Amino acid sequence: MPKTDSVIVKITLLFIFSSISFILFVLYFISSEIDKNNIAIEQRYYSVVDNVNDLLKFGYSLDSLQTYLFDIGYYQVNDEVISKVSQKYLLNYIQNDQIVVNMKKINNHYYITIDDFENKAHFVYTDYKISKDYTTYHLIALLAFITLIFFYILVLKSLLPLSLLRREVNKFANGNMDIKVISDNVDEIGDLSREFAKAANKINEMNKARILFLRAIMHELKTPITKGRIVTEMLSDTKAKDRLISVFTRLNTIIDDFAKIEEMNTHNYKISKTKFKLIDLIQNINKMLLIEEERPRNVMLINRESEILADFDVMSLSVKNLLDNAIKYSDDQRVVIFVDGSDLVVQNKGKPFKDDINKYFSPFYSDGSDNKQKGLGLGMYIIKNTIDAQGFVLDYKYIDGNHYFYIKDCIISNIANDE
Repeated sequence: MPKTDSVIVKITLLFIFSSISFILFVLYFISSEIDKNNIAIEQRYYSVVDNVNDLLKFGYSLDSLQTYLFDIGYYQVNDEVISKVSQKYLLNYIQNDQIVVNMKKINNHYYITIDDFENKAHFVYTDYKISKDYTTYHLIALLAFITLIFFYILVLKSLLPLSLLRREVNKFANGNMDIKVISDNVDEIGDLSREFAKAANKINEMNKARILFLRAIMHELKTPITKGRIVTEMLSDTKAKDRLISVFTRLNTIIDDFAKIEEMNTHNYKISKTKFKLIDLIQNINKMLLIEEERPRNVMLINRESEILADFDVMSLSVKNLLDNAIKYSDDQRVVIFVDGSDLVVQNKGKPFKDDINKYFSPFYSDGSDNKQKGLGLGMYIIKNTIDAQGFVLDYKYIDGNHYFYIKDCIISNIANDE
């Protein structure tokens, strides 16, 4: 079913309205012309009847009247022409002794009748030969209507590439970079199609260059990390060795996370949802997080046995960044994770955000807060994108000095088992 706000639908409705208006105008115009012509004929017959009656007053004979009518273009017709139909007298003049002259309109034709009562004769005259030809008007109207249809089809043909262009835009938005020019028209839509194809190809080349650049950086970063890990294995100090191994593992995990985010941004990562328990998710996050003794992680987990339906790796990345941000910016460095209906909630105490929450979802955003632990401003960006990629919604509330982040509709089984 076509959308009512579609341009093509609007143009079609406009064409229908214009066509109806045009047809009504043509009918009105022709009817008006017919009425004008009939009025003119009627006035002419009035005038002739008046003249004939004036001649009667001056004593003209019947033959003289007939000669007069013949001279001004009237001819006699068979009385049967009007005797077979009902007669409507438009004028009824007083008889002049034995002769009465009248005008009659029968089937849209006008006639002059002369009744000779003395000789019991009846005469009918008319100047009618053929009715006025309105074929020209009809032909002009038909040609105009055909022209209107032609321009309607021409406009539709020009607009049809818009639907194809919309499909190409949707393909581009969904990550399909194989964009082609869909219109060779020399109008604005054709220009738009060509410019869009150029822009899409340019963006595609830029994305390829960006992906190549990021992969090169990740490769170059992994090389010193691997070397550092090898050197760490040679240390004799167990405590320092474990700590450095944890650091290098953490750095390697961060690079892998960025690679995963890059895949999701380029629509190359396929989301695979499975069922898992909340406690399993948190245990995996604990392995991903870098332990720092100077920043204890006090996390209270509620509903630990609740089940989640999501992509385990991507959800781990989402919640890990939520926890990391919550602890980093918490006033008491305590975080509560619990289930509210079908939503997973991360709560921490802290000062309200200076700006609108949506601004923090932008990469590298900073509100100017002076925080020694402040990073690159990618945490919220990663959270938002990884949650959106799974088809969930991230909601936020600030109530009584506490931040609440909701991952909506990811819980499929809520089991109250507190820890």
